[in-house]
This record gives sequence, C-alpha cells and structure tokens, in this order.
Amino acid sequence: MPTTEELTKTEILKQYLLEKENAYLLDDNNNGKTIMLSGAWGSGKTHFWQHEIEPELKNKLQDKACVYVSLYGKESLSDIKSDVYLSANGKNILSTEVSTFGIEALSAIKDSDLAIGKAAKAGMALFDSKKIQKGIAKLKKGGIICFDDFERKSKNVDLNDLFGFISQLAINLECKVIIILNSDVFKDKEAAIFTRVKEKTINKYFNFNPSFEELFKSIAKSSKYSELDNYKANILFAIKETKELNARIYIQILDNCLEWVQVKKSIPTHTIRSLILNTFNFVLNHLILDYNNSIGSKNYNIVHYPGLFGQSKSLFSLIQFREVSEVSEEIFFDKLKNIIFDVNSDEEANLLDNEQQEYLNWLYKNESKLKAIWKYGYLLHSSRDIEEEEYNQIINFIETGILLP
Repeated sequence: MPTTEELTKTEILKQYLLEKENAYLLDDNNNGKTIMLSGAWGSGKTHFWQHEIEPELKNKLQDKACVYVSLYGKESLSDIKSDVYLSANGKNILSTEVSTFGIEALSAIKDSDLAIGKAAKAGMALFDSKKIQKGIAKLKKGGIICFDDFERKSKNVDLNDLFGFISQLAINLECKVIIILNSDVFKDKEAAIFTRVKEKTINKYFNFNPSFEELFKSIAKSSKYSELDNYKANILFAIKETKELNARIYIQILDNCLEWVQVKKSIPTHTIRSLILNTFNFVLNHLILDYNNSIGSKNYNIVHYPGLFGQSKSLFSLIQFREVSEVSEEIFFDKLKNIIFDVNSDEEANLLDNEQQEYLNWLYKNESKLKAIWKYGYLLHSSRDIEEEEYNQIINFIETGILLP
C-alpha cells in the first residue's frame, strides 16, 4: 500500500472514509452524525462520491442501505422524505405483493371517483407504507444517506425544515448522513439560515480540493476513454492552461476528444488545445471567438465597443499597446477602468464626468464577456497554430454537437 506521502489528496480522503482500519463511514461509533463534504463548485464532489465512494461503500455495508438523494426538482419536504425511504428499500415490492391488480392497473384507476378508484388509492398508499418501513429498517444503525444538489432544490422547501429533517434522520435512525455542498451555495436569507443551522447540524467537515491533475485523472481513468490514452497528457496540459476546475466540463472535453478520434482517426496537439479552450469558453461564457491567427491584429466583434479617444481605437487596442506583458483577466479589467479616468499632459481628464460614468457602466455591463475575450482570445489565443478551416470545424462541432468526417 502506498505511503501517505505518495497519495493524492483525494486518495487520502478515500482511504480515511473507506479503506483504513475503522474507516470513518464504516465505524458504528459515527452513527448519528451528519457529515459535510465541501468544495468549490465544479470540483468533482459528486463524481468523487458516485464513482470512488458509493460503489465500494455499498459492497461493504452488506445489509444496510446506502442512498443517494438529489434535491433537484424536489418541491416539498414530503417528496424528499419519500425519496429517502423508498430508495433505501432498494426494490419494488409492488411487483411481488400485488395480486388482483397489476401496478399499471392500480396507477390508472387510483384517481377515479369510483369506489374501486378510492380502494386502489388506499392500496397504493398501503404498499408505499410497507416500502417505507422496509427502507427505514435498512437505514437504522449504520445506513448511509447522501444529499446532493442543494442549489437546485425548490424554493418551496424551507431550509430550516430541510436541515431539521436531515438532523433527525441521523439521530433517530442512528445512520450517517452526508451533505455534498459548498457553503456559498446559499444566497441572501438562506445564507444566514445555513450559517446558523450548520453549527447545530454538522458534526464533521471534509474539504474536497483536488488538483487539476487529480480531478482529470479520476475522470479519464474510465475504460470508456482508453482510446485517448496517447492523448491524455496533451489534454491535461490544455486544461491546466485554463486554470478551470470543473468536472462536468472535463467529461464533456473527454467525450468531444473521443468523438474526434473516432471520426477523424486521430487528433493533433493543436486541435486538442483549440477544442479544449473553446469548449471552456463556450460552456462558461456562452462565447465563440472568431478566427484570428495573428495575436497582434485581433479584433473581436462580439462586444460593441463605444468609441473611446477616437473611433479608430478600442479599449483592447489601448491595453495591447500599453501593456505587452501577459496579465490575468481581472488585472486586464482593472486596466480598462483606469483608461477611462486617464488625464492628458495638462493633468486634465480626457473624458467629462458624465462620459466617464457612461463608459464605466458599459464596462460593468460587459464585464464577463470582456474578461472571456481577453482570456481565451488574447491571453491563451485559442486559434493559435491552427488553420482557419479546421478552427471553424472545431467551432461548429462545439456549437452544434455534430462532427462531420
């Protein structure tokens, strides 16, 4: 077994949760506890749980339930409770316990006003009740429930009530409850509620903070991507250039690269780079950049630039002439703001106060687009070392999802 020094952060966390002696999730002394797995948005928390933890956990729990519950689309606490208990049961007992009527027949007539409809409705409730009781039994004294997608829960679900239910689940059933989220998922009133209730609800915190390489390798190791083995180093290199940690986009990138290899039979390094950079820009910023092969003559027409210091010059060209060193998109945006307040040789402002405010408003309105154009168009130069025809084919593939031979 590798030493602790040889393990990655995610491997150490997995070992602590599942593999070491008295592993945290398998130790009955931790029953009744609520655990928070916290990390930045997109860092792969869900992927880690579903692919690294849950499969092994289900094998090791034996007769106890391991339940994953997404809060996406849940409109009430009642829906969440039903999902927990029915999922814990693990099988549809209706198929074996319904005799006179099949499940389809019951479902079809349960809403009827006729006596048979009312009886069917009562029958469905009875069967659900049996499934719920069996689910509860599988959770008691050692079962595990994982809640995810808090940011997608309905506003109809009160956060106080939800955390109250979670806390009572852990305590009353003597099971372990895992909450996957980042504390900044809640806004405004809910943020204040979460700050208050987490101190009473959460017993243990785990920080999920993988490196770009860790997250990529955890996804790319799937046998699905074996055809990309010769390209994975170049894919990872391009991902690192973006400094974006996002599991969902990594999966999309690997899928796109795999399709390119299957259709085109190979994927050159410059194609990999352009495909990856433009995929990030499209997914994160909803932008596709025009082809420009020369960094010194780039003029992107996605954002309409107001004339500043003369119609012939844009804010971008001013930055380009003044600052040749590579700067981050945040520093770049600050420099744009500084231009607005520039003064001439007589220490007089180049723009009137009302003009300064107008341009400042325009900057903030287009902030995300301007930063994206700087990062992917200028700083990373997403069309570098690639011919226009192939670049346009990449862009079309990203926009339409269709790659032609």
